[in-house]
Amino acid sequence: MASFRSICIIPLFITLILNLTWALYEDQVGKFDWKRSFVGKVKYANFESKRLIVATEENVLASLNLKDGHILWRQLLEDPKEQQINALHVDKEIITVSGAANNWFVRNWDINSGTLLSEWTLYTERLVPSKFIITKNTLVHVVPLTGSHLEVTTYNLQTGENYGKTIRIAAPWITDISNCILTTNYYVCISSNDNLGQLYYVDVISESNIVHTRPVQSLIGDGSGPIEIIEIEGDISALLLVRSKVAILVLLDGENIDAKPFNLMPNAICVLNEDRTLIFQLEATDDPKKLIRVKSKDFVNGDDELSIDLDYPLGLGAPIILAGQCRGSSCDLLLTTTDNALLLLKLPEGKILWTREEALSNIVATEFFELPVSELDASIENEFKTSSSSILNMLIHRLSTQVKQLTNLVIGGQLLSNNGLVRDKFGLHKIIVVATKVGKLFAIDTLTGSIAWSYRLPNVKSFNSLNTKKMLLFVQRTARYAPLPAQCLLLAEDSNTGRGVLFQFDPITGFSSNGIERLNYKIAQALLLPYEDEDNSKPVIVLSTSNEVFLYPSTSRTLVYQHINNVFIYVVDSVRGLLRGFSFHHSTERSLKVSPTWEVRINPSKLVALSAKHPNERVHSQGRVLPDRSVYYKYVNPNLIAIATLSEDSVHKHVLSIYLVDGVTGLILYSTSHKRAKGPVHLIHSENWLVYSYFSERFRRTEIVGAELYEGHLQSNSTVFSSHAVSLLPHVQTQSYILPANPLNMAVTLTERGITNKFLLISLSNGGVIEIPWLLLQPRFNDVPCGPEESCIPYMPEVPLPNEAVINYNQTLGRISGIEVAPARLESTSHVLVHGLDIFYTRVAPSKTFDVLKEDFDHLMIVLVLSGLILASYVTKHLASKKALKQVWK
Repeated sequence: MASFRSICIIPLFITLILNLTWALYEDQVGKFDWKRSFVGKVKYANFESKRLIVATEENVLASLNLKDGHILWRQLLEDPKEQQINALHVDKEIITVSGAANNWFVRNWDINSGTLLSEWTLYTERLVPSKFIITKNTLVHVVPLTGSHLEVTTYNLQTGENYGKTIRIAAPWITDISNCILTTNYYVCISSNDNLGQLYYVDVISESNIVHTRPVQSLIGDGSGPIEIIEIEGDISALLLVRSKVAILVLLDGENIDAKPFNLMPNAICVLNEDRTLIFQLEATDDPKKLIRVKSKDFVNGDDELSIDLDYPLGLGAPIILAGQCRGSSCDLLLTTTDNALLLLKLPEGKILWTREEALSNIVATEFFELPVSELDASIENEFKTSSSSILNMLIHRLSTQVKQLTNLVIGGQLLSNNGLVRDKFGLHKIIVVATKVGKLFAIDTLTGSIAWSYRLPNVKSFNSLNTKKMLLFVQRTARYAPLPAQCLLLAEDSNTGRGVLFQFDPITGFSSNGIERLNYKIAQALLLPYEDEDNSKPVIVLSTSNEVFLYPSTSRTLVYQHINNVFIYVVDSVRGLLRGFSFHHSTERSLKVSPTWEVRINPSKLVALSAKHPNERVHSQGRVLPDRSVYYKYVNPNLIAIATLSEDSVHKHVLSIYLVDGVTGLILYSTSHKRAKGPVHLIHSENWLVYSYFSERFRRTEIVGAELYEGHLQSNSTVFSSHAVSLLPHVQTQSYILPANPLNMAVTLTERGITNKFLLISLSNGGVIEIPWLLLQPRFNDVPCGPEESCIPYMPEVPLPNEAVINYNQTLGRISGIEVAPARLESTSHVLVHGLDIFYTRVAPSKTFDVLKEDFDHLMIVLVLSGLILASYVTKHLASKKALKQVWK
């Protein structure tokens, strides 16, 4: 009977643990979460009735509402790192050709719903860039071979049937494919980029296949500078020859070739307006208020027909016209910018109808910032901060402060009324500063998901670290030190020189007093120190590739020198397979110098993943209480670095190795290997435990491993940890599980004091983000019983993934690239930002919201109960006094 009870209790206990926080009521949807969807940088665009059909560099096909720019439908194709959309044709249906090298997918889509109607594969033996022409029910595949010939093959657009033999056109004049374009049915090349070059073109659709030629100088005229050939948007057989940013329009018609006698901008496009064709182009103006001018010209003689100066939004990059449509005197132009923004321009009004910030589809750095207090709260804090000893002055100060408080309470403070970016008492209202791949900064409000400000950094790109793009974003000063403004520092790479770029700014307003600083060295590593100077600013140490040390701000040199013996830095060289550590022991107060202290070589293995603890993580419990009431102390080393390497093996194909390296001494504290295992590998390191996942080639499944490090029953040092005082290696407990999903990213929840239970956040390939309790993956002790009495979940080989554990419920997210976590002032709550092709924000409470009342708390009932108890106490008191009086008179 007892065994039967235990069998029943254990599953019930597991169910209660798994469903501790995995629930979302229907009326809570959208209350504390939001989602923003993007499509990426647009490559091709077509106007179709009241919608826009776009194909992007993220290998996305989408339909946008012409009125507001919202996404009507979106289709995600293959991985954009491997395949790209190469052709887009819009008629009654949408035709796309996507792929890479010699393998292409031709797909037919429904224009209203985005439903896939048909698909067939085109495979060739040539591994060279291809061109495609789509006309009616025919697909023409053009393969250029440098210095040899053109191969032209025709297919049925619906079935993929080959209409005949591949036609070879002799083309020894193809010297460089970058000097060739395909315009309607003509393949055009220039033999060289100077006046001596020849322009060759051939009609690849006609049966004659005659190659025509013309000297480039006869078309563009005399002049100096390189000549470039580019396509011009529009259904006409034409091209642009560009020299010194001046373009000449060249028309092709069989043997006839005509160069228009007027100059154009390289961004010009042709738009059909009823029975005539117009040319639209953008020009720069000298007016600082209206930087861009849009012009339309007559296609025949080049006469100006329209010229409008635009109220172009500040902060956007240089615009380019992608597509356009005209209906009588009204025209719509679709613009894209160098920072990936998408705009719709209405003519002749010259009004920008909507803007989409597509740069947010590639976030490379994220930080959560606490907001400043409101003016009302600030006045309360400063009410008694007066140095005057006069009673009259103190009275005047208090009266003026209270008048100001009353004014703010009635009409609202300036800061509160303008943008509402003020701190709340629970720390749930924050601002998220994100840096994007194109070098644009955004500040996003956590309550609404709206953009508070943006700042564009020209000629800036992200670092390439372990095949991922990232920038370094450091919080030097928070908003707690009013009246000093918050301060943030961004480190990136110059896209022209490869040297470092430094940008210091206020994360609340986006204001920068120094602007962009171009450094004269390349950045190898950077470190934010935990010490504050007299301005409450934390210094940042930057290490160059030549091992030179730079400090920002430089005025903190004395502060850094005081703690120089406790500062260490490491550098990862994934190309050479090196992990190196440095100290600052040989530094002086005037100059900081690094000295190499250790080196770990991982060659010939390949470094595939690296993880370190979050610098703001707090460890609440120092040990684990065992059933016999003894304590097993955790090995909490804040300097640990977890790395994963992959190596080739003749027997086991691939071998995955995991190492835990001390970042101060270089000591390898733990290592393990998995045979016949490969990536993708994801690492999470927190407190005294490590979680990593990999794909097992042996069992063809994803496995996830949890490892815990312990000191034992005796704690070496209960106050300050030192990597130099390691006497014994930690005891390691490990446990493996089956993960019935394909993980993309992993993160762990983070709270203010570290009291709340830890949950893992794992993004999946199906677009969901699931939370898994660490208790579920925690290794079990072999000699310790595990059950409800020990608050231990019995081992299960497969990790359960219930639908209730998906924090984004039915909000499917596309191509998730990262999960960022930050603590709130409430110990129970963590902020979560999931970014990729979509941005999703929410709040999670792993141990439920134990420190606040529930949303459905019945305040009226508690007031009635308390009022009833107070009334009853008075009635009882009155009755008791009357009873006592009667007893006295007896």
